[in-house]
Amino acid sequence: MASAKKTLCRILETALYKYPLINALTLLMLFAERASNESEPPIHPKIVYANLLGFLACGLLLSSHVKQKEAALVFCGQLIYFAYNFYNNNKLHYKEWLRTQMCVRQIGCVGVYLMFASILDKKKSSHIRRTAEIVLGLYLFAYVYLINNTKEVRNATLSHILAGDWGRYMFTVVLAACALSFFSGYFLRDMSLCAAVTIVLLTVLVDCDFSYWSRKGVHFWNQARMVGDNLCVCTGLFYAFFHIDNRVKMD
Repeated sequence: MASAKKTLCRILETALYKYPLINALTLLMLFAERASNESEPPIHPKIVYANLLGFLACGLLLSSHVKQKEAALVFCGQLIYFAYNFYNNNKLHYKEWLRTQMCVRQIGCVGVYLMFASILDKKKSSHIRRTAEIVLGLYLFAYVYLINNTKEVRNATLSHILAGDWGRYMFTVVLAACALSFFSGYFLRDMSLCAAVTIVLLTVLVDCDFSYWSRKGVHFWNQARMVGDNLCVCTGLFYAFFHIDNRVKMD
């Protein structure tokens, strides 16, 4: 049993090490997909390439076990930049609901890598840990908002899950409970698992229907990025389940 747990943790850890590289690839593919319909890039190429190099550097440092905490924090900074850019960059010509959804997924990844950095930190900084919990709480509350108050996401959810509104209410209650847990700092281990399973279900049932989202005007690689972001969050939450306690010690 201990051996299986150790193996699973290694798999989850490896996935988190490699995700900056996956993020770089999907970002490049997204801009390549958009290029044929644009006269000028929505983000200056030098900025894109600089961030791609940053993603690659973070991924390589994490995989090489060199300055892992610092690499995770730098990656968080890059994710925050793109979350802001995707939401505020009018040159992307994305609708409000799509910009919000993209931003929320990136924020979820920020929370995961802050938590990952706190776990990797030998000094076990309580500030990084607490910030991670708050960011993940915000992500979960934002997810609740999306599936209930954003018409396009709500309709997509209703058309892909069983029991219609009752199914949506169930997901809402679970995610809201998980969010409150992260905000309060209690029962984090159990709620990490609960949130991860819930998000996996929503991702598989709703987000992985690429043909549906294509009909809604979402680029393939944009949807692939959002699926990847959600799976990254799930991976981080599963990893946290094995490495954090149910109760935060208050100093």
